[in-house]
Amino acid sequence: MSWQWIQPAEDTNQKKKREWYQLKQNNSGFSAFNSMKQNMREMFLPVGYPESVHDCYKKFHAWLFLETYVGSAIGVLCSQAMLASLGLGTIEATGGAVAIQWVLKDGIGEIGKLFFIKRYASSFDSHPKTWKFVCEIFSTVGSFLQLCTSVVTPKLFLPLAAAGNMFELIHESIWIASHMTFTKHFSPNGNIGDIVAKDDAQMSTAHLMGMLTGVGLISVSHSPMFLFGVFAVLSPINIWSTTKMLHAAKFEILNQAKLTLLSREFIDSGAVVEYDKLKDREIGFGEWIKPTYGKNKKGGIAVNLKLGPSAEQAYGVAGEVEGVVQVLKHENYLLNFHKNTMWVMFHQDAGSNDVIRSILHSLKFHDSLSKSNITKETDWDGYIRTLEDSLAWTKDNYPKFVAELDQKNWQSDIVYWNDSGMRLKWKEHELAEEDIQITN
Repeated sequence: MSWQWIQPAEDTNQKKKREWYQLKQNNSGFSAFNSMKQNMREMFLPVGYPESVHDCYKKFHAWLFLETYVGSAIGVLCSQAMLASLGLGTIEATGGAVAIQWVLKDGIGEIGKLFFIKRYASSFDSHPKTWKFVCEIFSTVGSFLQLCTSVVTPKLFLPLAAAGNMFELIHESIWIASHMTFTKHFSPNGNIGDIVAKDDAQMSTAHLMGMLTGVGLISVSHSPMFLFGVFAVLSPINIWSTTKMLHAAKFEILNQAKLTLLSREFIDSGAVVEYDKLKDREIGFGEWIKPTYGKNKKGGIAVNLKLGPSAEQAYGVAGEVEGVVQVLKHENYLLNFHKNTMWVMFHQDAGSNDVIRSILHSLKFHDSLSKSNITKETDWDGYIRTLEDSLAWTKDNYPKFVAELDQKNWQSDIVYWNDSGMRLKWKEHELAEEDIQITN
């Protein structure tokens, strides 16, 4: 939008004419500035910013820009070290040896990344902040190994470069996965595509600036001592910016740790607390429960919760399953307390509401068992009665719990936990559904 002054009627007063033209000239400059500002805004910020994004968007992306800038500069140093180690321009570099070793390091790194993804990918959604921090540590280790190629014999280039590249590739995979999770939380209005595109523009700019800085640094000196010295300065800055960025990300999402603490607080006080009230009970950027909050502290979690196991893991003997199913046949989950762990198994039809309900029920069930000093080995009937009583309490209080979650702006439509995909199906559940349909 630009403003245009309308020339007034002719006036013989030359002073007034000069004032009017001065105003118009200043306004033209102001319009040019506004136009440039608007173009920059359209290039780097989501449409409707800041109303169209989460409140923590600005701080998070400011630290992300710094992290990307520093990481890009470090990448240039590592490339210089590896190229120098290969001896480009020397006789040893002839015959395609450089290309072969370069391709081999990439291939070995890709294989290592595949095994890592197979083992840990299921927890990327439930612990994105933790994995983002871990991936920056991996990146630092990978960069250090790549720099080491400049001070070792050429025979060690391939193992060091391949290991370093594997860490860098793992870093890239984790970052892509966690960034998609963050982006989803940044878009309350569903404008994910716009946010991703603008993030890419921001990171491209930071990456370009980082590369230019890296080129400027290696133009000062190519010596390994200088490269390691610069790396020693930039790496702490990179880790520090990552830490600040993750602390700036304050999403009212329900992961297993937060939902467990919120359920514990609701059972103790009958109310749901806000985001900041949980900080003193959490570690790991809010994705883990602080160990000191044990059974002897108010609000502590005295039992381990394991979500989504198999029946073989959760039950000691087959006879236990039948008794529990009879109590919970109308629910989409089963519970069992075994080896100081509350095992929560989900039916194939279970959704986010069932996860919330199961955790609330699990904590109440364990409280009742502990207060009555009941164990299934010594008092099976008492164990089943306690399960029934805790289920009745859960049915009465669950609606209030969910209503207060929504009132305190917690996003109760999705619960993030380390889901292995294990689901169960039991016959009594199907029969119960048929009975309900006939009754209706």
